[in-house]
Amino acid sequence: MPAPATRLATHRGQSIAYTVHGPAGGDTIVLQHGWTSIKEAWDGYVDGLAANGYRCICIDGLGHGESDKPTEAALYGRAQRAGDVGAVLDAEGIAKAHFVGYSMGGWIACCMAEFQSDRLLSLMIGGHCPGTGTNEEAGALTTGEEYPFDRILDLYDFDWPQEVIPAMRHTYDALEDVAGQEEAVAAAGVPVLLWKGRGEAVICAKGEAVAKRHGWDFFAVDGNHVEAARNYQPNLPRLLEFLARASAGWVQA
Repeated sequence: MPAPATRLATHRGQSIAYTVHGPAGGDTIVLQHGWTSIKEAWDGYVDGLAANGYRCICIDGLGHGESDKPTEAALYGRAQRAGDVGAVLDAEGIAKAHFVGYSMGGWIACCMAEFQSDRLLSLMIGGHCPGTGTNEEAGALTTGEEYPFDRILDLYDFDWPQEVIPAMRHTYDALEDVAGQEEAVAAAGVPVLLWKGRGEAVICAKGEAVAKRHGWDFFAVDGNHVEAARNYQPNLPRLLEFLARASAGWVQA
């Protein structure tokens, strides 16, 4: 089956690219990728979700994929990123959706809870712990090493075109702005699921503790930060079970 054509929504003068998969008429699930990734990273998940009747919208975050890549740092803030998702839902005529976000996408999930909670049916947050910044998630609390953007450039060869670097820097820097996000997710009034890779230095144990504190669902899978997202086979059954309960009238596990 050919890949669906990219669609565009406009928010604050920026084009946000997305694709739509699966049957019309069922609950909608928005899937938001992590930093440096793209909407196609969700392909394995989309196949399983669509086969179970869900309409899937995969979004290229601002600065990524086919979305615009502005150089102004202010465009990458929390309210603005939640508004990007709201603009996509508006473009598709969708009032409410389940939201799956991984890593940066999990941070955007928290932004949705803070600024667009009326658009949410549930939140599934992977590879990110609400209220936890990039340095802590990268393990700085255990290693003592800081991970600013320039340090990341030293560690990894991303081979980005020069014109993309400001967008990637502003996106990365914004991920450290997390004050109040745990409280926002708790106040959103929707079912919440956290999932982590057991190989993640800090946030697996912290995520489990945060989920227990708020009565949220939690599960962990084998692998590091990247593997816990890429290996979708162990994640899909857990996401589908959570979605079934959320859609049927929430019963906490």
